Formats: sequence, C-alpha cells, structure tokens
Amino acid sequence: MTFLKKNIIVVWMKKSISLTEGSVWKSILIFTLPILLGMFFQQLYNTFDAIIVGHYTGKEAFAAVGGGTGFFINLLIGFCGGLSSGATITISQFFGAKRESDLSLAVHTSFFLAIVMGIVVTVLGLSLSGVAMHVIETPDDIYPNAVAYLNIFFIGVIPMFLYNMGAGILRAIGDSRTPFYILVIACFLNIGLDYLFVAKLGMGVSGVAWATVICQCVSMILIFIPLVKTNEAYGFRLSQLKPSPFLMLKMIKLGVPSGLYSTMYTVSNLIMMTFVNKFPTSTIAGWTAWGKLDSLFWMSVSSIGMALSTFAGQNFGAKQYARIKKGAWQGLLIMDAITVVIVIIFRTVGKYFYGWLIPGETEVIATAIEITMFLTPAFFLYVPNEILAGIIGGVGKTYISMLITLFGICGTRMIWLFVFCQGTTDFIRVLYCYPISWLISAALFFCYYKFGKWIPKSDNGISS
Repeated sequence: MTFLKKNIIVVWMKKSISLTEGSVWKSILIFTLPILLGMFFQQLYNTFDAIIVGHYTGKEAFAAVGGGTGFFINLLIGFCGGLSSGATITISQFFGAKRESDLSLAVHTSFFLAIVMGIVVTVLGLSLSGVAMHVIETPDDIYPNAVAYLNIFFIGVIPMFLYNMGAGILRAIGDSRTPFYILVIACFLNIGLDYLFVAKLGMGVSGVAWATVICQCVSMILIFIPLVKTNEAYGFRLSQLKPSPFLMLKMIKLGVPSGLYSTMYTVSNLIMMTFVNKFPTSTIAGWTAWGKLDSLFWMSVSSIGMALSTFAGQNFGAKQYARIKKGAWQGLLIMDAITVVIVIIFRTVGKYFYGWLIPGETEVIATAIEITMFLTPAFFLYVPNEILAGIIGGVGKTYISMLITLFGICGTRMIWLFVFCQGTTDFIRVLYCYPISWLISAALFFCYYKFGKWIPKSDNGISS
C-alpha cells in the first residue's frame, strides 16, 4: 500500500511540460491525449446518465436530462467557462515567459474569479430554470422532470467551477494528465451513483442530478491536492487567495469574448431547440440520443482546440511565433484525420448505439439514425472553426472568435431557421442550419488567419 501511495503521489506531482520546444505535432498529440481521454470519460458518465434513465424511467425523463436542459446549462456555464479561459490564457503566457511571480498571482486571482462566477451562476440557474424551459417551449410531459433536474444540478456549480479552474491552470502549465486521472475517478463514481439512485432507489432524474453534484464535489477536492502540495509558482495557498485588480481586468478582457463566443453557440442551439420542440416527443428524444453520440466528435475537436490554445499561449509568451503557425496547420491535419475515423464509426455503429441507449423506441432510433447520416459528413466543415479559434484565442485575440461566431454561426443559423423553417414539418430542413453556418464561419476564420494582424512578425526560431 505504501509503495502504491508513493507512486500515485509521484504521478500526481509530476512536473509540468513545456510546449515551446521539441516536435510540434508530437507536443500537440502528447498534450491533447489526456484532455481527449478525460473528455471521453466525462461523456461516458453523461451517456450512462442517459442509458440508466432510458432503461428505468422512459423517454420523457430521457428527453428531460438532455435537449433543452443541456442547452440551458451550457448557456450559463459556457459563458463563465469562457471567462475562465481568460485566466488560462494569461497563466499559459506567464508560464511560457517564465514570469513566476506573475504566474502565482494569476493563479490565485483566477480562483477568486471562479468563486465569484460560481455564485452568480448558481443564483441565476436556480432562479431561471423554470422560465428557461418555458422560453424554449419544453413540452408539458417533459417540463417537470427538466426543471427538477436543473434545480438540483445548479447546487453543484461552485465545485464545478473550482474544478474547471484548477484543471485549466494545470493544463496552462503543461499538465493535462492530472485532470484526466480525476475525470476517470469521477466517471466510475458517477456511474455507480447513477445506478444506485435511479435503478435501486427509484429517484428518477433527481437521482441523476444528485450523482452529478456529488461527483463535482469530489473532483473539486481532488484537483486541489496537486496544487496545494506543489512548491512551484503555480501552487495554491489559501492565505494568498486575493485578486490582483490588474490581472482580474486582463482575465475578464480576454475571457468576456470567449464567454460570449461560447454563449453564442449555445443561444443559437437554444433557438434551434425551440424548433425541435415543435416536433413530436419521439423526434426530441431522437435528437437527444444523437447528442450523446455527437458529443464524441465535439469532445475530440474541443480537446485539440484547448491544447492548441495552451500551445499558442506558451509559445506566444516565449515569442516562438513561427512555431504557433506551424502548430495551427499540424493541428488541422491531426483533427481532420481523427474526423475521418469518427465519421466512419458513427455511420457504422450508430444504429446499435441508439438501440442500446433507449431500447424498444423504434421511432426514436430511426430519427437518430437519420440525423447521423445527414450531419456526419459536415463535421469537416466545423474543424477549422475550433482549431483556428484555439490558436487565435491563445495569443490573446479572443474577440475575433466572438465576432466571427456572431456573424458566421449565430447570424447564419437565425436567418436559416426564421426564414426557411417556419412551420416546416421536415426535420432535416431544420438541421441544414448546422453545415451552412459551419462553412461560412470556417471561411471567415481562414480569411482572418491569412490576412489578419493576429501575431507579430518577429520570431525566435522553431523546432521541427
């Protein structure tokens, strides 16, 4: 036991890595892999939430823990999560520049910011859950479960924000492994609690929500262990938990555009959900089922985007500007290759996955398969959006991603939905808003990357 404990501590206390030297593509892959695996395990327990609810409660409860509730959660948490990315960018730049005193001050300022954001989101979430479900026209047979789920979920928001900030700090200094270990623990704990609360105790969607809250609290505790134990500049000391007004303003300046960037996606999806909710419950449940599979693609592309944001931040701090550009193109190639594999898998095993997810619901499964066949080829249109947003945001130009998303994603979707989809009974017509908006947004990102002044021309050299 002592040997095991010592080895666990050694792994957890492993020094951070620098992304400013060595092979670019290898650095990106090595840093991305734990982020991707962590997101996989996070999605695994989200999927088990849905599976257990689908098996033991029914399609109404199944639709309640996805669909509109997920969009509302992403709206509030996505904005504040974007705000926290301002802290991550700042920390990664200080780490790359080896400014240790500024790094320490930024870490403690970021945790103060996380606490404030957590309080705000908790209050807003508990106050607006019912209103939000009415606004997106949640059907009457789904509404009670949806509100019950949200009211419990938002109790765990402050622990969630503290965990996410801690994980962001570790990733900013090159440690993507520790957050992965914690997510593995949280995954298996959540699955066990889901089964206990829903299958054995019959708590329904409330059981799923309480399992999530408990796991958020455990994750928060675990993320602080390496931050408290380390003597490095990024370590956390409760006595130093006070904000630097200058750094707070800098983080907010960088974070607000990122928060709006995330919020714009969610708002457009919420509006999309108002159109989805006009279809039968089986269609809504099919859309929810597709979301469980679809999230595997999003976590893949998001993990690369997060890795490239840290990569760009560290190299920007170290003035390795040409290395940043090389990382952008190699990141695109890596993600395109991953997307090929994902599309093949989704189109091959989708029907079996949906049958396992919500057995016996033939209409739901058929709808989910139809969505899969339509949307998966369009994934390649989205890849440049996440990759270039990560690179451009990592060097501090977060407002560019916000503006491109405002016009390319949100504007396009709103025009399509309100002009071409009013009163339609064709669900596929509604779905066209996704590939069209991805294409226009990707074109705007490429134009800015090619012609915009997002990076200095001087260069410290580059590692191949």
